[in-house]
Amino acid sequence: MIQDVTFSCPVCDFPSTEGVKYAGSKLKLLPHILQMARKVKAQTVWDAFSGTTRVSQAFAQEDYQVISSDISVWSEVFGQCYLLNQKPPFSYQKLIDHLNAVSSVDGWFTQNYGGTANKGSSIQGDGLKKPWQIHNTRKLDGIREEIDRLSLSPVERAVALTSLILALDEVDNTLGHFVSYLQQWSTRSYKELHLKVPQLFINTQKNQIQRGNVFDLTNSINADLAYFDPPYGSNNEKMPPSRVRYASYYHL
Repeated sequence: MIQDVTFSCPVCDFPSTEGVKYAGSKLKLLPHILQMARKVKAQTVWDAFSGTTRVSQAFAQEDYQVISSDISVWSEVFGQCYLLNQKPPFSYQKLIDHLNAVSSVDGWFTQNYGGTANKGSSIQGDGLKKPWQIHNTRKLDGIREEIDRLSLSPVERAVALTSLILALDEVDNTLGHFVSYLQQWSTRSYKELHLKVPQLFINTQKNQIQRGNVFDLTNSINADLAYFDPPYGSNNEKMPPSRVRYASYYHL
């Protein structure tokens, strides 16, 4: 028998979560996801395609033990930042202040992804549009090198990298994906890159972060409830690569 899962009474008091903008975000679906989950007496939840970890963050704040997995390295970083944290947010302020004070340098990101204002056009001398203005990629290069230089714990490193990713999302020249950057520099791209402490919470459960193919993880994960939100795209090999390769479409 098919069960009626109509979203008639969404949860109004759902937890606050954080992530970058992209087409397909589950932010607006969170109340409905939590509404359905609350009908199940589960203790552990597996978020199998966690992405920005918004769903994992919500479940963790609802006191579930969360197993968050994804094939992407950046998703693993987000998971370590939000789901493994055991400190109050202010304890990371000194680290974030230090990174904001780092000097700008010309590095890999500037060479490949930075562009000059060019009278408002993001198209550069090489004929390509760029996702960030050069004053921000120089800051990015300096901060990224400093994160590697510092002796940080895994969670501290994840917090620093997550803060950097979130800050870059505030000054980018995209619509939330990386197939095609905007031809004219967005208004936000002129702003200065500035890191903030992520919207952290102290986890009450021993959450787990896994990175790998969902088919490889299935037999090793035990959970009462699983949330599967597979990538968007097409299996049609005649489609352009940008429409098939999910990772390159959404993530730099």
